[in-house]
Amino acid sequence: MFTPIVAASLQEMASKFGLHTDIFIAHFIAFAILVAVVVFFGVKPIMKQLEERRTRIQEGELMHERSQKELAEVKATGEKILADAHAEGKKEVEHARQTASKLQADLSEKAAAEARTIIDNARAQAELDTQREKDALKGEFARLVAAATAQVTGKVLTEADHRAINEEAIRQL
Repeated sequence: MFTPIVAASLQEMASKFGLHTDIFIAHFIAFAILVAVVVFFGVKPIMKQLEERRTRIQEGELMHERSQKELAEVKATGEKILADAHAEGKKEVEHARQTASKLQADLSEKAAAEARTIIDNARAQAELDTQREKDALKGEFARLVAAATAQVTGKVLTEADHRAINEEAIRQL
C-alpha cells in the first residue's frame, strides 16, 4: 500500500527535477566503478604501505628496546670486568709490595751479614796488625834493652846473652 504511493511520489520528483533513470543508473555504475578503482588501486596500496610502515615502526621500537637492554647488559658486564680488573690489580700490587718487602728484608739481612763479615775481617786484620806491631815493639824493646845493658855493663853481648835478656824482658812485660 505504501509502495505505490512512494513510487508515484518518486516519479513525480524525478520529473520535477529532471531525473532520468537510465542516465542515473549509468552514472551510478560509473561512480561505483570509480570507487572500486580508487579503493582497489589507491586506498588498498596506501593502507598496505601504512600497515607495513606501522609494522616497521613497531619492529624498530622492539629493536630499540632490545638494544637498550643489550647496552645495559654490556655496561654491566664492562663494569664487572673493570671491577674484577681493579681487584686483580690491587692483588697484584699487594703481591708486589709483599715481594718487595721480602726482597728488601732479604737484602738487608744479606747486607748486614756482609757488614758483619767485613767488620769481623777488619777486626781480625786489626788484631793481626796489633800483634805484629806488638811483636815488632817487643823485638825493638829487646834490642834497646840489650843495647842499654851492653852500654851499662860495658861488655859486648853474644847472641845467647841477647836471647836471655830478651826472654827475661818479655816475661816481665
